[in-house]
Amino acid sequence: MIRLIAKEIRQLQPIAYLWLAILVFGYGIQFFTERVDENTFGDWCEGYCDYNSSAAVAVFIILLALVTAYSLFPREHDEGTIDLLRSLPVSRKSIFIAKVLSAWLLLVGFNALSYSLDVLLLSSNPESMGGRFYPQVWFTLLWRDSLFLFIILSHGVLLSWFRTLGLILYFIYLLLLVLAESYLGTSGHWSVFTLLANEYQGSDLIVNSKGLLIHAVVAVFILVFAYRLWDRTESGKTNQKTASRSYRFVQFVGGLLGFILLAGAMLYQVESGTGSESAATNVKIAATDHYRFAYPPEKESVVNYLLEFAEDDLSRLSELMGVSELPRIRVDLTAQSEHAAGLAKWKKIQIDLDSFEDDISQRRVLIHEAAHVLQAIESDRSLSDNYPALKFFIEGMAQHLSFDVVPETSRRQSNWALASVAMTRQNIDFNHMIDAQGFAESFDADLHYSLGDLWVDALVNTCGQLAPSDFVRATGREGAPRGLPAALFWRDTMRAIDCDLDTVNAAWTAKGESLYGQIDESVFPEFTKITTTKDAAADRIILRAVLSDYKLPSTDAQDASDDEATNRTYKTPQRFSIRIGKAATNLAAGTDAVYRGQLVQDGELEAVVFSIPLSAISGTRFRYQMGFLPSKDSRYYYESWRRGTVPSPGKS
Repeated sequence: MIRLIAKEIRQLQPIAYLWLAILVFGYGIQFFTERVDENTFGDWCEGYCDYNSSAAVAVFIILLALVTAYSLFPREHDEGTIDLLRSLPVSRKSIFIAKVLSAWLLLVGFNALSYSLDVLLLSSNPESMGGRFYPQVWFTLLWRDSLFLFIILSHGVLLSWFRTLGLILYFIYLLLLVLAESYLGTSGHWSVFTLLANEYQGSDLIVNSKGLLIHAVVAVFILVFAYRLWDRTESGKTNQKTASRSYRFVQFVGGLLGFILLAGAMLYQVESGTGSESAATNVKIAATDHYRFAYPPEKESVVNYLLEFAEDDLSRLSELMGVSELPRIRVDLTAQSEHAAGLAKWKKIQIDLDSFEDDISQRRVLIHEAAHVLQAIESDRSLSDNYPALKFFIEGMAQHLSFDVVPETSRRQSNWALASVAMTRQNIDFNHMIDAQGFAESFDADLHYSLGDLWVDALVNTCGQLAPSDFVRATGREGAPRGLPAALFWRDTMRAIDCDLDTVNAAWTAKGESLYGQIDESVFPEFTKITTTKDAAADRIILRAVLSDYKLPSTDAQDASDDEATNRTYKTPQRFSIRIGKAATNLAAGTDAVYRGQLVQDGELEAVVFSIPLSAISGTRFRYQMGFLPSKDSRYYYESWRRGTVPSPGKS
């Protein structure tokens, strides 16, 4: 068997040279167009490690595997060399296995070589390896890609029996999948594109294991079927006449039937749900002119409320944005998330119906996510090119429009109050806002919603109702300069819509100061006199913070005394929480651990105690944010990030 595999690998040398040339060409371009010594793991992973999957990457890998598969059997049969192999003292099954295994090993070898070269390039930049290399992601991508290559290779071995017809039908199938993913939002587990889907828990990559398992099992059966076909197929020289009529007819009918069955299974998955959750549960479907909802039956009353207003709300949204043509939008209402009420991806929306108690809030979330869909379409997806500089605007605009279409006055006022407090107390300005990563390292990343809503309100009041949408369209205008730094990009795009950025920023700042002067400051106390101790027996960190009225920083930088803290006028919040920061990552928006705090009485003082598991902290230093819920309709208010040190047991 080993000699057979070695012989087949030698037979595949022309294909190997082709893939090697492509590999050298790709790295050659990288050497001449990039500073490889400045590459970070996030740069290497960009576009491939992002959430969900990339159809372009999948198509390239599919092409790589199919071309290799087509070089295994058709040429051997056409030239009659398969007869020589069959004359050897080995079984036909061994020949088939050796051919498939040698092709897969060749593909895996090039895959491993590419990943290894990437490690060497990343090691040329000390920053990329010093705390920023993610071996779990690297190894997971390596084995997942290798398994994906096996799956597609098995498809190719079967398709190669149908020759050109099989290739044509398979690429029609792939095209249908691309259209289904783009227009309908999903194609279920039968889609090969879902096999390259990425999800994250913190910075750990979680692959579509269920889909990979399903396709791997199917791939084995496909290979068994392909073996039966090729085993019964004589070489072209010994069966030339048969191949000219009945053989080709069988090929055509078999390929067409296989394509119909495969396409039918894919379309069934599209109709039955919106991904793994929907495919595994009982889901009902409801449609309007522009929406298609998939939802659990027990949520029918909520969905009926959404259906009642869906089209009118969308029409109002299009009017506010100046959009003339509305797309069809797929809405998955089966989603469950602890961190986001809604998520928009191109023309698909996911909403967690359990995120809010009131149906009107779910209605507003639908419009918020629909605004994201229209933003992507109106900008021709160009917003993503400058996402770090635009995150606050993207979320703020959607928030602003959702409140305009579905008014929730008390919730909006509380969000604006929270924004004004953050602006004033944490000294947040526009330059902070246009650096999403830097903002998240200093402040609460969720402030982008409230601050962005307030900023867009200033933009509308300064330059008109259509100014935000005109800005969106201007980002994708023909001839727009690319690769500008954030500040220059903003000024250039604002000039394109005849709106002055400095005037808008001044209006935003003035609005924040005015709101801060009107709020009840007593519902926003501050945390002072923070102490940290270690409970070694319980493997926990105990962090204690005294509550007090907010005081502007004093010139002598001294904290308020205990006596001053006892004369409090603040209103005690009902809920407290602390957020423990994960290591910064460009791979995904990793979720920070959050723990509830407990209010305790210490004489005349009120303090909040947070108990944090040591497992949530990496090393001896950690980042944390303390926050509280100012009111029922408000988001949590978090102070700026602080840094702490794990003390020795009994010390603080």
